Amino acid sequence: GKEANRSSGINAEYGENSEIDHPLCEECTSALFLQLDAQLRTLKQDCTDYRKALAQLQQIDTATTSQLDAEVEELRAEEAALQAELESVCTERGSVATELAALQLQEREVEHEEEDLYRECNQYEHRLAEVRAQQHCLDNELKYAHAELEKLKKTNIFNTVFHIWHEGHFGTINNFRLGRLPTFNVEWDEVNAAWGQTALLLYSLANATGFVFQRYKIVPFGSQSYIEGETKLPLFTNGGLRLFWDAKFDQGMVSFLDCLKQFLDSIEKKGAFNFPYKIDKSKIGDQKASTASSSTSIVRNSGLKLSSLC
Repeated sequence: GKEANRSSGINAEYGENSEIDHPLCEECTSALFLQLDAQLRTLKQDCTDYRKALAQLQQIDTATTSQLDAEVEELRAEEAALQAELESVCTERGSVATELAALQLQEREVEHEEEDLYRECNQYEHRLAEVRAQQHCLDNELKYAHAELEKLKKTNIFNTVFHIWHEGHFGTINNFRLGRLPTFNVEWDEVNAAWGQTALLLYSLANATGFVFQRYKIVPFGSQSYIEGETKLPLFTNGGLRLFWDAKFDQGMVSFLDCLKQFLDSIEKKGAFNFPYKIDKSKIGDQKASTASSSTSIVRNSGLKLSSLC
């Protein structure tokens, strides 16, 4: 009865899904039945496997699930922290990029400043070399000046300006003969010039030592020099017949000898040195200063002595 019912059911089902409107034959029905039965067994086996799998899944420990959930949450929190850190790093990276750009700009400025400093340094070194060269020149000039100064310190300016020497029996000052002899007449112009140089020498020596003459004042005026006292006493003459009565010229020479003696006495008091000839009023040594002496001699061969005293 069940087999017949199944066949009827299959025919009914088959008839509804098929365009054939007559029932299946018994052989076809059996074949179809066997095929459907095999599919059913397969489905049952699959169902059994699914139930076993479901049972196995249901046997998984709930703690394991909770642990996995916790790990998932921890991973999510770590992901969030990493994401925040990434954002912070990105922000910091932007700041670093900005700072890097500023530092690069500063580096370029420093490079420009360095170039300027190198250029200025080269200029200073060049200037330093010039200054050192100038200093070297100045040192040489200073050494030369010191050498010249030492030479000048050892140089007697009076010996340089007033060259005192002798020519035969005549004393000379700057090549002018100071005196006359009976056997050799010297031109009065030369004698007057010699007196002018002698007056200038004594005047300069007195000024150099700060000495002030008593009673007289020497006025050097070339070949027409004179001495100021109570009257103007000349240290020159024109010669001629007036020579024998040229008392003022004699007085001028005597006054000059007085001034010379004053100066020499002041030097001897300082203990510097003693002079070789003694002056006594109108005499130098044993010679008398006078134009009225024999052979119209002036200072009677005492010009050498007078020049050596000065």
